[in-house]
Formats: sequence, C-alpha cells, structure tokens
Amino acid sequence: MRNQPSSLNPQPCRLLCLLCILVLLLPLAVGQVPTESVSPVMLGSPSYRWRELGTITASQAVPAVTAMEYSDVLALADAKTFVWNIENWGRKAMMSFQTTADADSTTVVLLAFADPWMQDQYGRLTLGDDAVYGGQLVLTGGTQTGSHSNVYVDTIVATDGIFAFTVLDSATDRRCVVSFATQGLKTIVGIATTLEASSTLYAYGRLF
Repeated sequence: MRNQPSSLNPQPCRLLCLLCILVLLLPLAVGQVPTESVSPVMLGSPSYRWRELGTITASQAVPAVTAMEYSDVLALADAKTFVWNIENWGRKAMMSFQTTADADSTTVVLLAFADPWMQDQYGRLTLGDDAVYGGQLVLTGGTQTGSHSNVYVDTIVATDGIFAFTVLDSATDRRCVVSFATQGLKTIVGIATTLEASSTLYAYGRLF
C-alpha cells in the first residue's frame, strides 16, 4: 500500500515557532532602545569634604534691585563676598563659619543663581541671570577652636528666602551648622552686610 502524503503543512509550524522566539526576544530588544531621559539612582550620599569657600574682611550692602544680575554680583570685591559653585549632583548643602573671636557678630546674605545666563524666548543665551534671595544668616562667634587660630561660629539665626534653613547645634559653644536644599541653583554668593570690626570671616560648605 502506497504511503499517503502527510496532510500537515510544516510552514505554519515554522511560523509559530518564529513568532514564539520573537515574543521571547522582544523585552531584550526594547531594553536597547536609546533614550535621552536619564533617571539617576543614588543609594547613598557621595563623599564630600568640608570646603573652604573664601574669606570676608569687609562689609558690603546688598546690591540695589537694579544691580542684581550675575555679572554685577560677581563683580563685587572678593574681600566682601564668597562664591560657592555647586556641583551638578548637589541637592543639599551645609554651611559653617569661623570668625576671629568669641561673641563676634556678622550678618551674611546669600544670593543665588541657576546659571550665568538665561535663555530668551528663542532659546538663545543672551540674558544674564538675575539673583534670587537665598536668605540671611546672623552669626555669633563661639569658643571651639578653628583651623586659622580663630573660633567657630556657635550660634546662627537664619531667615529663610528661597532656601529653607535648618540650624543644627546652635548656642552650644560648638561648631554650629546650617543646612538647606539647594533648589537646583548652581552659584551661591555670600555677602557680609555687617562684620565685626577687625575680624575675618571664613565660610565653609559641603554637599550631601
């Protein structure tokens, strides 16, 4: 008896197997699609030392409202200001200060910028960035010895602006610290609006 040809067509079987393989490989293919949207994940704070930001030896009034552009503020005398350029990853900051002697009193105002430039409506960098008022810190020297034969500020009275300050370990004759979220701002300028006579203020910052 002659063998009868099989009625099963192998073509649909091959197509089914191919489809199954494609379904299994699809997640891998999707995972390789390039994207400009990056979501960084940070499991812990980066290591970041305290950093000496600068010294102030003379007082300076807050610039007038007509002179708050980046170039105006950064042109203030070095002896009257300190400048802190924030790392791109820096979301939170701490500051502390040293002064010449116990009970020295200094008032520091913080002005902040997102960048030296703003974009105009056409996306061009033709506009200088204007300062936002970060807040005010009233500082009083304590007795804990500092690194420049001086003392740490042990008392800070903070007034919020754009920054919402948290004052840590104040009025204890130890190193007082103020912390705040940077709000994505990248340059902070400190201006001593009052300064104890014949004193030097050292500013310190760290990110976390």
